[in-house]
Amino acid sequence: MEPQTPIQIHIPPSLHHLAIPLPTFLSQHKQYTNLAVGSFIFASSTSPAPAPRLLIVQRAASERGFPNLWEVPGGSCEVSDPTILHSLARETFEETGLRLTRFCRQVGSGVEFVTGYGAREKRWCKLSFEIEVAEIEGDDMSCGRFGGLGKVAAKADAGHNRVDAVDGVGEIEGVNEVSVTLDPAEHQAYAWVTEKEIREDKYAIISSEQKHLMREALILRKADVEKSKAMFAGAASAVPLKKGSPE
Repeated sequence: MEPQTPIQIHIPPSLHHLAIPLPTFLSQHKQYTNLAVGSFIFASSTSPAPAPRLLIVQRAASERGFPNLWEVPGGSCEVSDPTILHSLARETFEETGLRLTRFCRQVGSGVEFVTGYGAREKRWCKLSFEIEVAEIEGDDMSCGRFGGLGKVAAKADAGHNRVDAVDGVGEIEGVNEVSVTLDPAEHQAYAWVTEKEIREDKYAIISSEQKHLMREALILRKADVEKSKAMFAGAASAVPLKKGSPE
């Protein structure tokens, strides 16, 4: 087998300071003992001005903590990850079967929370990012260098098989379908949601902080769509008609 081309991830200059290993981050932020990351993934669109739709996943009913609640994909950073941004690439693949290709921006400034108590207390920070993704090809092993495919294989050996999830996204007008693959040991369903659906509590979100970030990300995305539409309209109106072209 020929060596796989290393996965290429675009990281904007605004996030270069986070392209560091977990121990480095924790040494710079001694108030935390652990770090988690979350993925904000939007559906691509075939419509000129759709309401942005964000990918959320529903925790498995068997989860000991917060069963059946909805969240964005994500998880804990690990020392074995090259950087904390690579942690997000790994977690995105493990939880959705999608490959991270581009970091767009950070969403919010980080959420703090505590788990456990006494000697087992952990002080967490969770960083969230809007990202772009691509579907994994059948023989694509590039995510494996960050531990993603290795963990999936280990779970399969233990009897935890991944499932192709279907939520009818192809029935939503103007939205391209993407193949999301869940690990049923962690998540049981997924949905592409609008800001209105989050605001009106159509889904039981895991925390008020995450609900706030979801709405913030959706509002930012909508502003981007409207800005792009205005720029496109302005560019189109600036193009002169060719001689003899109908007005």
